[in-house]
Amino acid sequence: MGLQIEDGAGGSAGARVTKDNMLRVYAQVESEISHTSENYEDSYVWTASKNIDATDSIIWLRNDSTSMKLIIECISVGSDVAGSWFIYSPTGTTADGDTITGVNLNIGSGRPASATCRSDATGTTPAKYLFYGSNIASETIQVNFHGALILGYLDEVAVDYTTEPALAQATIFGYYHSIEK
Repeated sequence: MGLQIEDGAGGSAGARVTKDNMLRVYAQVESEISHTSENYEDSYVWTASKNIDATDSIIWLRNDSTSMKLIIECISVGSDVAGSWFIYSPTGTTADGDTITGVNLNIGSGRPASATCRSDATGTTPAKYLFYGSNIASETIQVNFHGALILGYLDEVAVDYTTEPALAQATIFGYYHSIEK
């Protein structure tokens, strides 16, 4: 007879371990952004679609939370014409431009994002270049960071084209995660 692993909740359900010490398990995998949206109502999207000036960023985002990291899941970029663009981390800037309010991905939640976001942003200076890309006309490219791009308090990320398209768009998906001490 094999061993019996109890369910831990005091119920009669259990898992059987075979005489070869094998255990059959099933797992349900959920992305972190989905889990955060459902359980904590703290996942957001910021979108900009603008006719930008050559010296302006399509979108600029800063984490204003002192207690949470803003985890960037992905950034999508596109325009009406073929072009080259880059994702970068500005330093010590105060961007000016049109205000973008983050939309909570848990539609039933009214919780606002603790972030400042601008489109057609001026006054940003690249400190670190994170990704260079290009697109053909009317194409949108998605850059998946899978949560590896992390913005601490007052950290920033922005997207800019190297040429001036008539219409550029950028979308940033992110979620908040507690800063563990």
